[in-house]
Amino acid sequence: MAPLSPFKMYILMKNLQSSMPSSPLKDMDTGLPKVELKKSLEKIESAINDACKVLKQLNLPSVSNDNGRPAVATSSRSAGISPLLRVIGRDQDHDKIIAMLHEKENRCHANTISGTCHSVIGIHGIAGSGKSTLARCVYDHEKKQKRENKEGHFEIVIWVHVSQKFDLDSIFRDIFEGATGKKCPKLNSLHTLKEKLEEVLLGKRILLILDDVWYNSRNSEDHEELQKLISPLNVGKAGSIILVTSRTEDALLALGAVQERCIPISDLDDEMFLEMFMYYALGDARVGDHDRTKLEMIGKDIATKLKRSPLVARTVGARLRKNPKVEIWMREKDRDLIKETMGALWWSYQYLDEQVRRCFAYCSIFPRRHRLKRDELVKL
Repeated sequence: MAPLSPFKMYILMKNLQSSMPSSPLKDMDTGLPKVELKKSLEKIESAINDACKVLKQLNLPSVSNDNGRPAVATSSRSAGISPLLRVIGRDQDHDKIIAMLHEKENRCHANTISGTCHSVIGIHGIAGSGKSTLARCVYDHEKKQKRENKEGHFEIVIWVHVSQKFDLDSIFRDIFEGATGKKCPKLNSLHTLKEKLEEVLLGKRILLILDDVWYNSRNSEDHEELQKLISPLNVGKAGSIILVTSRTEDALLALGAVQERCIPISDLDDEMFLEMFMYYALGDARVGDHDRTKLEMIGKDIATKLKRSPLVARTVGARLRKNPKVEIWMREKDRDLIKETMGALWWSYQYLDEQVRRCFAYCSIFPRRHRLKRDELVKL
């Protein structure tokens, strides 16, 4: 993200000068002396460049807007397939889902809503319980199988992040690009896009992973939208499967899953959870054997306060890992904020740099999944 170019600064200053004909010394609108106004503009430019650096540090996925200019996107649906973290304690759930994916076609559970033979497998559980991580693990397994066997069990394997509010046009484009590896062409209507997508999926055995699906059983429109979402798979080959993650079982049933294929994300036992927490908190940190033993003892006490939440284990552990010192861990062990999930996240937030916290606070005024464009954000 580059600073404003000399040419842009020249245009900006020229426009300002043209708006102040009444006095050679003061700006007509602000009443500020020109020298002071120039200094203010320089400060604003410096603040903009600092903000751009902060956005870069946040490592948000980069996309281009309609003019080909870089934009900061929070709505990227491929965000869920970033490099996978270590998976601990999910072997049983993983093996169970893989077995379901590879069931023989004559045992396929037909989708009772659409009447097709693609079936739905669902993972449900509270936020931060590891649903997406487990689904990602399954996704990686099937992609690897496809690479090693050239075709694999599934001819097409696709990951799409859905979220609370979704646009069918965007989802269909993501499915098209996931299936073909090519950019989806611009089409005039959703109907034309659906037909183009069905041409790609026709007669193929497909694994479509829909991550983070939301559903309100009291809203009939939600049910209709979900059915439209999976409708292109009706042209697929028998044995196609949709793997869904959601906070509620209702969403899975609305998509056509049968009860026995709705899998609640299992709790980690205390031993597994401690292993996960210590992996994030200490891992291969360079500390002496004596200090490591003490840190492991303190870490065990901290882990008991985290309610076996994988999200909190990762959040708190990653923060502690930056300071693997006995006195710091002892101090944090006694803090009240660490006891609850949101408390742990808030605790982590408090350790962000001041300018990053201000950036987060400002960006929180935008709705979930809103696309942030650089130029608009700078103007705001």
